[in-house]
Amino acid sequence: MQSIERLKPMLQEEPCALSTPCYVYSVSAVERNFKALKQALGTQLIYSFKANSNLELMVRCGHIFTDGIELASQGELGLMATGKAPRYINNPSADKNFLRAAIASKAQIIIDHPAQLEVMKDFVGKRPIAPLILRLNPCVLSDYDPQPSLRANHFGMDWPLLQQAINRCQQLQLEVGGVHLFTGSYQFERHAISTAQAALQCVERIQQLLDGPLNFLNLGGGFDEHWQQNDFDFEQYRHLLAEFPSHVTLAHESGRGIMASAGHFVTKVRYTKTIEDRHYAICDGGMAQNFLLAQTENTFRRYAQPTVVHNTTPAGHTGTWLLAGTSCNKDDLIGQLNDASIGVGDFAIFADCGAYNASYTVSPFLNLPTANTYIVE
Repeated sequence: MQSIERLKPMLQEEPCALSTPCYVYSVSAVERNFKALKQALGTQLIYSFKANSNLELMVRCGHIFTDGIELASQGELGLMATGKAPRYINNPSADKNFLRAAIASKAQIIIDHPAQLEVMKDFVGKRPIAPLILRLNPCVLSDYDPQPSLRANHFGMDWPLLQQAINRCQQLQLEVGGVHLFTGSYQFERHAISTAQAALQCVERIQQLLDGPLNFLNLGGGFDEHWQQNDFDFEQYRHLLAEFPSHVTLAHESGRGIMASAGHFVTKVRYTKTIEDRHYAICDGGMAQNFLLAQTENTFRRYAQPTVVHNTTPAGHTGTWLLAGTSCNKDDLIGQLNDASIGVGDFAIFADCGAYNASYTVSPFLNLPTANTYIVE
């Protein structure tokens, strides 16, 4: 909200200051979110790069993500090939070229299944390989906590596959640096306590399989945009984490929890029209620049309600408005206004668009332009 209050006077006083559609990111908001989340957790905090891969923003945030950055593709690795922050490679489909590039860049590779070790064996002895992180499937927690609401997924390994991976690492003389565990997006508040309690019991079993100490444990993330407003007892959680053996370095990861509230999407109204008492504002930005706002993947759509900056008079009809984009797609509806007015030339500012909104967007359709980017300190 603070960023919106800064944007509103800027657009009112200088309507041409931003070329829409555009994203506006705040470096100071990223830093505040990161520090607040890391302090709340009391562990290392790794940034998930796929949430927002804007290179200029990453350059300006280089002093923030000192605990590490998680990268999920060779393209992302190429963007972050340099820098002091540790890099973690995490992709179940990583091929030989990707793994070769990861080794060359001295990144730590998160192994999703034993077959990836067979791809890597050609590199053993040719150049140093950073300690590997083995990814566990959440099903391993069921031995200690049933967790009936956990959704099954294809990531990581169960106990038999983990044993195979450890055995193969020993055969190839590859060092295991730790394990990675992630229960899913938006799942932190629901499962954090039970996951940590189960993981506490898992540690001894993992160390038996490793035949040595477990040095690193990534407990994943799953934080939502407004984690700071949720009723979660972080103090209790920190006390629980303090029960882990002192030789285990704990970490969490986050993309949405750090970036979402640090970014806004701004679009400008080109036309307005009414069809059978339904009012539409046709904007210069839509699903081609911000696919998530269109809610096409949701069975029941709850459109975001933007903040309107009026730039014209008269303001237009007061009522319910649907905001549409430019993609010639009937599903290209990105927002809704209730009991409000909006007119040609007005701006719509959408909050919480700093994570995934720009990166998780199908832009090639119709060769429509991508959104501009503005970064404020």
